[in-house]
Amino acid sequence: MRQASAPSSHPLWRDGIDSLSLPALTSDLDCDVAIIGGGFSGLWSAFHLLHFDSSLSIVVFESEEIGFGASGRNGGWVSADYPVDLATLARRYPTKDTQGFAELLAKGVDEIGEIAREIAPRARFRKSGSLSFATHERQLQRLRDSVDQRHQLLTYEETQSKVAIPSAIGGLFTENCATVNPRGLLLDLAGYLQSRGVLIFERSFATHYDDGPPSNDGGLWVNDFRVSAHWKILATEAFTPKSREQIPLYSLMIATRPLSAKEQAALQWTPGLAIAEATNNVNYAQFSADFRIALGGRGARYPFAGHLDRALESDTRTHRNLSEMIHKWFPQLGGSDQHSSIDVTHHWGGPIAIRRNWESRICVDHRKGLARLGGYVGDGLTMSFVAARAVAEEIVTGENPLAEMPISTDCSKAKKWPIEPFRYIGANALISSIARLDESEEAGRQSPTGRFLKRLIGR
Repeated sequence: MRQASAPSSHPLWRDGIDSLSLPALTSDLDCDVAIIGGGFSGLWSAFHLLHFDSSLSIVVFESEEIGFGASGRNGGWVSADYPVDLATLARRYPTKDTQGFAELLAKGVDEIGEIAREIAPRARFRKSGSLSFATHERQLQRLRDSVDQRHQLLTYEETQSKVAIPSAIGGLFTENCATVNPRGLLLDLAGYLQSRGVLIFERSFATHYDDGPPSNDGGLWVNDFRVSAHWKILATEAFTPKSREQIPLYSLMIATRPLSAKEQAALQWTPGLAIAEATNNVNYAQFSADFRIALGGRGARYPFAGHLDRALESDTRTHRNLSEMIHKWFPQLGGSDQHSSIDVTHHWGGPIAIRRNWESRICVDHRKGLARLGGYVGDGLTMSFVAARAVAEEIVTGENPLAEMPISTDCSKAKKWPIEPFRYIGANALISSIARLDESEEAGRQSPTGRFLKRLIGR
């Protein structure tokens, strides 16, 4: 894969979609609900709160700009997938409605589509499903084991009819996935919320939001100004102040130049179809509405003590591996020596939040007037919509619609990651081991640690 003369280090999704350039908070403020974090968790929370009670005064505080975090940098999959498979969830929560949870996520994909068509034209919402494809027998067996009522095993011919990947020998398809420009969806959503009276402040850093009940004068401060709110929603995901309840891991992406009509024909990529190879290490791709391959994956190391490091957003080794992956998947595009002839024009990355059990968390503390949501492990576009609706409904009605679902809603219980340096050693050993496991599988070797690693990550 050739690099463009000066690849952009900002996400592809920023191209043609300017920042909102909203003001910062410059005075004390009173409101019903203060939302900390201007990503999808925060904005969907405001959206659903208005649905349940349109009279609420709602304010959103973003410490950088709307779309700065994972919500503006992700791969654009609006997916019903969840980081933990349904069988594992059923074992962890034997009395909970696992199938109902899966149906809720699938319904969420379509609901987001309806909203995008109404208020977010720049989202470019396209629902064509997702395809996880296998390039060798071990991957194919993993796909066979994942077949259920929502996931269909495809033959070689059926897989190739959706996207021309010469090395793919089969696939697993679900219709419950769409692709979007995530920044377009987020900023159009922000504009809609403003039209409904929601105040949104950028470059407004919040502190002391967990100091007790709303009446406590030590409550919420933003840019050193006092904010009085009946409820506070913490929606900061990987940018949440350091906590052993979650760790930040970096996911990186690249995007190519727009492909020519001839190159598009060589791919035969179904418009809007999301694809991923069935490796143990996460990867994901879409063919953007402007005809680019946008591909991402894990690989960058966990930073000691969870310190966010902008340098990890440009991890050269991971970006190189992603570039080589395009040539591996699509050799028909030309090139040699593991490198495609298609220029890479963008490379970027950012942190995602991962809890110890790889599950999302929704917590509403009525005593403190504080709600938390997040821990999406990179699958946040749909889950943030579902989680935010649950938070909003409980705040307004006192009832949590996810109470019977296999998801943590207990504010007092959270499995913690080990203390440092054991967290640093263990997390990076896990990252390296998963990469080696994929290498062993591709070479046809049996890894003695494979089953243990899969149990460890809950997948």
